[in-house]
Amino acid sequence: MMKHFHTRIAFLLIFFVLSTGKLTASPLDVALTNFENGRYDAALEQFRALQLASPKDPDLNFFLARSLYRKLELKTAEKLLSKSLKANPEHVESHYLLGSIQLSLVSEVNVFRKIGLAKKAVKSWEQAVNLDPSHAEALYGVASFYSSAPTIAGGDKQLSEEKITALKQLSPPWADLALASIAAQDDQFKRSERLFKNAISGIPQRAFPTLMLGSLYLRQEDYASALQTLDQYKARDKTWNDPGEEQTALLAGKIYRGLNKKEAAIQSFELVINGIASQNMITQAKEALDELYAQ
Repeated sequence: MMKHFHTRIAFLLIFFVLSTGKLTASPLDVALTNFENGRYDAALEQFRALQLASPKDPDLNFFLARSLYRKLELKTAEKLLSKSLKANPEHVESHYLLGSIQLSLVSEVNVFRKIGLAKKAVKSWEQAVNLDPSHAEALYGVASFYSSAPTIAGGDKQLSEEKITALKQLSPPWADLALASIAAQDDQFKRSERLFKNAISGIPQRAFPTLMLGSLYLRQEDYASALQTLDQYKARDKTWNDPGEEQTALLAGKIYRGLNKKEAAIQSFELVINGIASQNMITQAKEALDELYAQ
């Protein structure tokens, strides 16, 4: 899992310090620190330089692709990881990241490529699980795909149930998160709320389940609870693959619009348009702004 990966990197950094006898941070250490602290522009350029010097290093390819993913340079990240994995097919986190990139690309491509990309994403996650059966987040991605995707795109309810059963044995909170989404799809809002809260409590290292609960409240037009949950999300520690400021702003804009807070809604939607956001998010924000300005 990611924690083993981070442990390895920590040992590499310690080895660097011990071998040089200096306390000066290495370029890799600086880049990782910048990334972890949300200084993504600086980290991206630093990882570019490091990867250029060692283009066959699978860890550096992963770090660079992860930075590209955060900056929504998705096609470049996909190409980099695909090439890296041909030479290093057992790099677990690269498979997981590639699946996330491919799924993010689904909304950016034409209708003829959507199904193929979605299927590639789940295959990447399945490969991560095959290499590391303890990778709960990758298994969650697989289970969620099979439960939510239409049949024509590869959705399979029976496979979903099998994956969730395996996920329950590996990590009950991650299984609760998958089940919460299924309950929400079936309009079982109370059950979904309870399962989301279980997941939020049981997965303290991730913030996105809190945002999913906020979206559930938004669907029910419970704007006060949605706003409160959004504030909770902002206060939580986040990792590289938790939603960023623009996605948070899109949800905030929808909540403020429901609360009839027009100016706050406009500011939120404009943040989406002016930030680093997918085309789908920008389209949603622009349509919402058009409606607000027409009022």
